[in-house]
Amino acid sequence: FAFIQDDDNLPDSLRALIGRLHIPLLKVALLDKGLFSRASHPARRLLNEIAGATIGWECGGDGMRDSLHLRVERIVQRLLNDFAEDASLFAELLEDFLAFNQDERRRNELLEQRTRDAEEGRARTLQARQQVQRVLNLRLRGRLLPQVVVQMLVQAWSQVLLLAWLKQGEASQAWRDALQTMDTLLASITPPHEPHALLQQVPGLLKALRDGLASVALDSAATREFFLQLEQLHLRACAGESMQPGGEGHPLSEVFVAEDIVLAIAEEPACAPLQFADGQAAAVRQVQRLRIGTWVEVLDEDEPLRCKLVARIDSSDRLVFANRTGMKVREWNGASLALALHRGDVRVLDDGLLFERALEAVLDSLRR
Repeated sequence: FAFIQDDDNLPDSLRALIGRLHIPLLKVALLDKGLFSRASHPARRLLNEIAGATIGWECGGDGMRDSLHLRVERIVQRLLNDFAEDASLFAELLEDFLAFNQDERRRNELLEQRTRDAEEGRARTLQARQQVQRVLNLRLRGRLLPQVVVQMLVQAWSQVLLLAWLKQGEASQAWRDALQTMDTLLASITPPHEPHALLQQVPGLLKALRDGLASVALDSAATREFFLQLEQLHLRACAGESMQPGGEGHPLSEVFVAEDIVLAIAEEPACAPLQFADGQAAAVRQVQRLRIGTWVEVLDEDEPLRCKLVARIDSSDRLVFANRTGMKVREWNGASLALALHRGDVRVLDDGLLFERALEAVLDSLRR
């Protein structure tokens, strides 16, 4: 119990609460030496289960105690009041606590799964966004093109591409078709054109464009306006005329796409990649070894924050952490978490069995 009092893996308030089990556990140890030899001993398991359940507990902002804290308080009080020699009381309380904790864990796991799904969805959207930006820049950057076409491709057709990538993937026919439609559109407005060839090409192009824009629910008035202007562009292309610069805001004026297109579709990761600092290799290895469910304590603010690793998003190198109720509270990339560990802003909590850790500490002391 001296080890437990000094164990900073447990929250302070619950450490004090568990410390009150000193006398009941001492009584059990005198009555039954199996407490030290049997990992399945009810008193030993009860202590381990309480410690395991409370590792991520933190005091609410209003200082109110939650259901877990109240349940542990009741268990401690019951043992202090009622335990004399009948060790079956530990078995009864263990069974009761396991049932309570199972319900809590089920609820929290459901919320954690929702957090995980949301983060994976966000990562996929970011990946899709980057791919759509890449194909748009490949086709548009450095070219002088009709403003109306550039505007439609960036604002509307990018959504068609994004939807195809997210729903069916980069290898899908839908993605290839959306790219082909964009390429055909750009080719159709570039003079000179053989009128007969263009007339054969236009009906299929218009249908593909209408279907695509309808799939992203583009405003019908905006769609109608775009097709009216596209008709003018096709007539000019047939006549072999290039676009006239026109006045500012002129619907058929040209724009030079000088800079990379950046789409405002998805949120960027909260942490930018960092270079590894000197002597940080051990922290990097520690981050690589972190398993889902590992608890950490964040010490970079006034109040320490305890959170659990609930998701690793490899595609965007993000580690997502949630509190005990499964709500996301922090995220890092691998390098920034390694740096935080190296600086001491974050520390990994030992969530091993409390009784076993305490017993090992006693044996180490005796060996010394």
